[in-house]
Amino acid sequence: MLKWKVFMLGCLLAMGACKKNAVKDPNLRYFEVGLDNGSPDWRDSSFVVATSNAALLLQIEAQLQLPIAQRKKIVNGSLVKGSGGYNKNSTHEFKWHFKENDWSLTDVSIEIYDGRPYSDVDKDLSYWLNTVKRFSPWSSYIKQEIVE
Repeated sequence: MLKWKVFMLGCLLAMGACKKNAVKDPNLRYFEVGLDNGSPDWRDSSFVVATSNAALLLQIEAQLQLPIAQRKKIVNGSLVKGSGGYNKNSTHEFKWHFKENDWSLTDVSIEIYDGRPYSDVDKDLSYWLNTVKRFSPWSSYIKQEIVE
């Protein structure tokens, strides 16, 4: 019986740990942005964005209806320090996130906004936050909605 109680306590603690890392704002929807950039570092393969903007959500939903190879709209967003509690790729938590509702889907962007989420932005955060101020990786696409 004691083993069962210890097991159940462990399960409850584990569930609490999951909730601690859960998405907090119910007014936002969260999406994984995929990147097809050929980077050898797995941390450059995706990041997470959030929005409640109705017009942007319609564009995102339209992109998600397409096969991945046909999702040609790229993300372009204003950078903010910190992960926002959600901008992660697996176990890596990014040092930045897009300002919620200050990003868009676009066909093109200027070259200075192009880069990789870890190898460029995370590793040279001060430059990206204070000089470039936006991030728009040319190889990006909306990969999937994150639903918990």
